[in-house]
Amino acid sequence: MTDPLLPEYDFLVIGAGPAGLLAALTLSGAPHPGKPTQRIALVDKRDPWREPVPCAEAVHRHRLESLIPKVEPEWIRGPVDGAMFIAPDGTPVSFSTPASGYLIDRALMHRRLAEQAHAQGVQCNFRVRVTSLSRLVNGFRTAVYEVAQGSANPASASNAARVENASSIDKTIGSLRAKVVIDCSGPGMGFGVGEDITQGNFDVEPAVFALVKGPKYPVNYIQMFFGTNYAPGGYAWLFPRDEHVANVGLVVGRDYAQEAPARQALKTFLETTYPGSEILTFQGGAIPCGYPDAPLAVDNLYKAGDAANMVHPLSRAGITEAMTGGKYAALAGLKTIDIGSELERRLVYSEYKHDWDLAYGRSHRRLARIKKAFMRISDASFNRAAHAVAKLPAEKQTIARIVFATLWQSPLLLWKMRSVFWTK
Repeated sequence: MTDPLLPEYDFLVIGAGPAGLLAALTLSGAPHPGKPTQRIALVDKRDPWREPVPCAEAVHRHRLESLIPKVEPEWIRGPVDGAMFIAPDGTPVSFSTPASGYLIDRALMHRRLAEQAHAQGVQCNFRVRVTSLSRLVNGFRTAVYEVAQGSANPASASNAARVENASSIDKTIGSLRAKVVIDCSGPGMGFGVGEDITQGNFDVEPAVFALVKGPKYPVNYIQMFFGTNYAPGGYAWLFPRDEHVANVGLVVGRDYAQEAPARQALKTFLETTYPGSEILTFQGGAIPCGYPDAPLAVDNLYKAGDAANMVHPLSRAGITEAMTGGKYAALAGLKTIDIGSELERRLVYSEYKHDWDLAYGRSHRRLARIKKAFMRISDASFNRAAHAVAKLPAEKQTIARIVFATLWQSPLLLWKMRSVFWTK
């Protein structure tokens, strides 16, 4: 999608991942009685459905269904009926939660949501990279962007010019103004730097993903591997795509990234856990998984998704979290677009933060406090917990028992969790 961009918009959404797509859909689907249709632009530096998408592609079923009016069957690769935890010594512990989640085709989901936003009047251009964003001046922020020539012209003649950069690649440089900007670009992109707003660069951890052919696994269970032999300070996973190909990856704790580079850790994990498997693709990414206390909005600039660290600190899950943030940011933006006073707008910013905290943020803050202690649980403690739970009948192997057994082997962490959850 390469709609020509206009010089001015009511809303600019930067980034067409889960957060940006839900922001655009929320903005375009909101009623505007007595007002002309809002002018909305959704931009990204590449098609949001371009494969491969760096993600494990599993979501909580009810959370996804609460955010999207209709989950299309074609997005769903299969159900998640349970999970399997594997201890450092290889002891597996399973728990069953039938139909609790979806294994999704995230690329296809992105495409269909983008098409829906476009059909609702959002101008989409997925060949545009925003390079800078001004502060709010006279009710507008100015975004400067570029796009390589060869794509459809992304801009009107009035706000773009062709230039040639130092590497001799012909580009179009343009700019546009927007009353409200929702930044869903990703961690640490720098929009709003110097202003009192989060940058999404808190506790960023390295992660690697591979599509792998060859391992044997139940297609309706996700698998998670805990221990320093798998991924120090993090964990490894196998999420099925179908009966032949699985998404295998790991995340390494930030404090361990130097001693255990994520790419090499994944290669070692595949060689030792699934020898002889065929790697179809291999890619890396960054996960901003802490909880910063910085504001989520300032001067009609809103942050959502990875740009606001909206990722679960322990599981590093972030799809429905990002969607929720994008939706809430859009709803807040709709309220502030006609408010001229920053003092009055701050009340809406506080509502946005409050809504996010009720949905996920409060839990994320608490978990972030104990994250280091949790990730330092010894391999011996994980093994003892797995052995204890594995002796129970299958119907009693629940997530609660797995967590409790692990904590029971780590009294210091158990005490820290008590102090966290019994205080605000």
